[in-house]
Amino acid sequence: MTERPSAYAIGEILSRMDAMAREIPGVISSEDPECLHRMRVASRRLRAALGLLSEEAGLDDARAFFKLVRSVTKRLGRARDLDVQVSWLNEFVVSCARGERPGVERLALRLTQSRAKKQPAINRLLTDLSDGRVMSDTRARLEDARVEMAMKGYDSGGGDMERATKVIGLQIESVTRHAASLSFPEASDAHHRFRIEIKRLRYAIEIYRGLYADTDGLDSCVTAVKKLQDALGELHDADVWIAIIPELMEREKKYTARYYGAAKPFARLAAGYRAVVSDRLAHRALRYEAARGLWRSSVAQDTWGGLRALLYEAYREGRRASHEKPV
Repeated sequence: MTERPSAYAIGEILSRMDAMAREIPGVISSEDPECLHRMRVASRRLRAALGLLSEEAGLDDARAFFKLVRSVTKRLGRARDLDVQVSWLNEFVVSCARGERPGVERLALRLTQSRAKKQPAINRLLTDLSDGRVMSDTRARLEDARVEMAMKGYDSGGGDMERATKVIGLQIESVTRHAASLSFPEASDAHHRFRIEIKRLRYAIEIYRGLYADTDGLDSCVTAVKKLQDALGELHDADVWIAIIPELMEREKKYTARYYGAAKPFARLAAGYRAVVSDRLAHRALRYEAARGLWRSSVAQDTWGGLRALLYEAYREGRRASHEKPV
């Protein structure tokens, strides 16, 4: 452990560990899909905190823990995608044309079956997470360090804000670079990368938020970031649907041919699969325009310049206050 780890960094990592651990029983029971959603988000936030704060928290050798958290994020990710897709299909089948319903219902059935197959592996992973030593040992190290810091009267130190200002400033630059992708409607991979950079910015602000006095200003920026992230997320979801439907159609044709001895009966299902693609193409166009509009609005309102100014002014004030402290 480093000579003087940051109490702030330790607290941020522990709080995200707690948020992830709280959802384990609910995910294992699989009664409420929102438990899995919350745990997946918590694991991503924990990974972000580890990436930014592990050294400051004294976790210089946290590779095993980081790998474990990453495996949780990855395992829960595909399950969450299936939960969302099945939920959307169950809503879509109500509004689609009668001739399209058999195909939509079959698609929902296949994805539900895929989701069920993933649950045993998720349960094994989360049981290992709960019972294994990697999580418990990491928590014990952090809690011991926090107690020691408190006993010695150490605070988080001014270095936290300096690093925070640099990290968030660099992430703003990355976001603005990737925003150029919105000039190209069909650049789905670039749009997805832009979404990832937006998400990283949001997580960085949330991680370092407690260091700044003007939390209202930061919260307004987080709101703008979240709206853009949501629009880009829906855009990506539509892209996923558009990409996977041809593969799912071919797979269902093979199932049909195997069952009936010929693929011809699949014809009654094809309309539903095509309806999903048609709907998602239209939705994608709307969400692309929404994302582009949100970005243009943020630029016009100087959201990103305002965020930079807020961060640097807070940092200067913090430096000034630390220099004025009596020795």
